[in-house]
Amino acid sequence: MTIKQTKAHIYKDRKFDNWESEVEGRWTIEDLRSNNGYCNDWISFDSLAWDHTSQKLYIGLTSINTDIFHVFDQTNEKFHSLGFQRISNKFDAKFHRSLEIDQDGMIYAATALLHDQNQQHQAPGGKLISYDPKSDQYQILDIPVPHHYIQSIKLDAKRRVIYGFTYPGEYFFKYDLQTKQTKILAFIGNGVMMCQPHYSVLDSQGRLWGTWGETRAFEDIPGPTPIRIFSYDPDQDLFNWFNHGFPKVSAKDVARVDTMLSATDGFFYVGTVAGGFSRLDPRDGSIKDFGSPYKGERLAGLTQTPDGLIYGAGNSGYGKDKKGEARLFVFNPENELLEDLGPIYDTVLGKGAVKIHALVAASNNKLYAGENDNIYRPSYLWEICLCD
Repeated sequence: MTIKQTKAHIYKDRKFDNWESEVEGRWTIEDLRSNNGYCNDWISFDSLAWDHTSQKLYIGLTSINTDIFHVFDQTNEKFHSLGFQRISNKFDAKFHRSLEIDQDGMIYAATALLHDQNQQHQAPGGKLISYDPKSDQYQILDIPVPHHYIQSIKLDAKRRVIYGFTYPGEYFFKYDLQTKQTKILAFIGNGVMMCQPHYSVLDSQGRLWGTWGETRAFEDIPGPTPIRIFSYDPDQDLFNWFNHGFPKVSAKDVARVDTMLSATDGFFYVGTVAGGFSRLDPRDGSIKDFGSPYKGERLAGLTQTPDGLIYGAGNSGYGKDKKGEARLFVFNPENELLEDLGPIYDTVLGKGAVKIHALVAASNNKLYAGENDNIYRPSYLWEICLCD
């Protein structure tokens, strides 16, 4: 496969030139809320979910004005707000990695935060919600952990359960769609660093796989394996806490998970914040390291196409011209060959992606990549057309 064409779809168009000079390390969330540009136009594409039935792309944004749920119609290349502000409050600033489409078309999502801890008592907590595209109706299912917000969710459609991870307290919970009850299953953080995966996975036995953080009594620095793997078996209500984590790309790397992909071969493919790429065998928890596809950090985008190939996006950075250095690679699980396909770059605009936070496979050999956290402009949705 090669990249045939890359096109940036621009939802918001605005230049930001004062992040480094005025914003970074100086402004609070209230400052950003009161600024028209940052509040309404500084967006990130944090969650993507492709609906094969409707052939539409559902989008979870980061947007301070809480207009965070949209759909993109590829037939007319238009974005459409789904009116999440009908049920939001000012603390519902993003759907981080929290969009799941059920077998009947129902969409589940959860809200994440941007506010600081001095507002924790005013902020009720992350909403776990359902959205019915047929009726255009929302339902707030629960606030699973009061005053804490939700970084990611994972739907187990067979068992009718939604799993989730919260922040800043890193609780791992499950919500039962039938009983409508939430249960906190574990605390997986350590107060030193973020330990949870950006995105978790389920294996063929229904076990959820994620990561947890060690706590080193009497020592002030992380140990050699600060982030480790766990699996949770819902049928037995049992955890398996592994003592190993994912491969590091450097001595200082803590191997935080940026994303996990459950592939058709039964393995999990994993990208780390430092840019590492590896494979996890859920039969025994063993790891195979495939190195770092790029020199840069962040490997948050992984998806698989119907032909079995796995695509990944990473290598965050602005470059000397500040146009973006994110790249796309393809991995063949059968022969374990990895190929760099080049930059995610729109030649017509003369701009590239900076950071890719989500990657999904659509129809007609298309991938959609969600960009986030661009400090110079609103982030873009990137359409990547592939050819043999």
